Amino acid sequence: MKKILIINQHGENRGDEAAMRAMIRALDEQLGNVIFKIIVQFKDKGLKINFDQDVELLHMVMSIPEAMGFVLYIFLSMLKIKLNFLLTINSLKIIRAFQSSDVVLSAPGGPYFGDIYYKHELVHWFYVWLAKRYGKKLFLYSPSAGPFKLKVFNVIRRRMYNMFSVFCIREKYSKQNLQQLLGPEAVIHLTADSAIQESIEPFNKKKYFDGKGLEYENKFIVAVTGNQYKYPGDPNPSKQRAEFTECLKKCFKHLCKKRDCHFMFFPQLTGTIHSDYEYHEYLADSLPTGTSWDIIDRNSDSDTHRKLFGMADFCVASRYHPQIFATNNGIPGIYICYEHKQFAYLSDLGISDFAFDIRNLDTEQILLKIDEALNRYDELSALIKKNLDHIQKRARKSTELCVEFYKRNITSI
Repeated sequence: MKKILIINQHGENRGDEAAMRAMIRALDEQLGNVIFKIIVQFKDKGLKINFDQDVELLHMVMSIPEAMGFVLYIFLSMLKIKLNFLLTINSLKIIRAFQSSDVVLSAPGGPYFGDIYYKHELVHWFYVWLAKRYGKKLFLYSPSAGPFKLKVFNVIRRRMYNMFSVFCIREKYSKQNLQQLLGPEAVIHLTADSAIQESIEPFNKKKYFDGKGLEYENKFIVAVTGNQYKYPGDPNPSKQRAEFTECLKKCFKHLCKKRDCHFMFFPQLTGTIHSDYEYHEYLADSLPTGTSWDIIDRNSDSDTHRKLFGMADFCVASRYHPQIFATNNGIPGIYICYEHKQFAYLSDLGISDFAFDIRNLDTEQILLKIDEALNRYDELSALIKKNLDHIQKRARKSTELCVEFYKRNITSI
């Protein structure tokens, strides 16, 4: 059996779950007989995710006593002092996962190395250092990166990034950030988000809507994902969130004037600690009277989200992976962005005119762009599908390089 350890896997949301599923499916298909250990950033440790592959989830989020015991054990073990009572069952499993793995991958996801999440960046670097501590080769499996404007961190960042044998980065702005940090001599592969590498067949509309009392043939299906963005650094984030929500409501109302719409709401946060289900219920309740809608079950996995998204005719999406779910099926829409990863992806698709910064929304301009998207619907759908082809090939490059990396290193162990 082949043993791969994945570190720095993001938290409880269906988008990062989709990227993780695509990665492990592709690697298992290419390599065969893989045991995956994945260190996840879940606050809800009881959250269950089902896989067809051999996967065990371990937990990065720890109580202060558990984390202190874990770190102390690691550093004492370097002095040949092993005090096992410092470890919990979870932290012991993590150490054994590092010891037994053939290689270590840092997961696809947001820019966990960089200024945006600097408050817990050192935790992610600790797991990179731990891989080197146990003599394991490291592969960066296409996350975002940066920005790196907090110069006090950059000495550490350069040193720690150089522990990786291979760099894959999922979009062009992150590649620019990393190239500037490491210098022109660093070989950085521009790939794409892990979820893009696979295509998932949409559900059949007729089968889905049968029994729901809805004449689906006459409906214009709009897929919606809202975002309760925290607006870090903004002096009045609650005002910004309220204005964003009002913008969404106006978009829904405008679409209802243009088409006979059925809205499908896709909550992304899952588990008992994080949830945006109630927010999407609130958005649904704000629709014009008589508008039909449904909300995706909170227990639906990311594959189900992708199959349902694929049935839509249009999207209003303000999270990254739902934007991928839509465009993977050639679905035009309005894409509201909070990070550089989104702008880069939509730019590569040739639809950056329909991307808007969540921190600086112009509702009237967005409504005009809805009209333009509806008027140019077939043209935009064809453009998305055309440009998606080469992005999908780039996404698969992550797996191809990773398989080469694994085979090269396992033969030398």
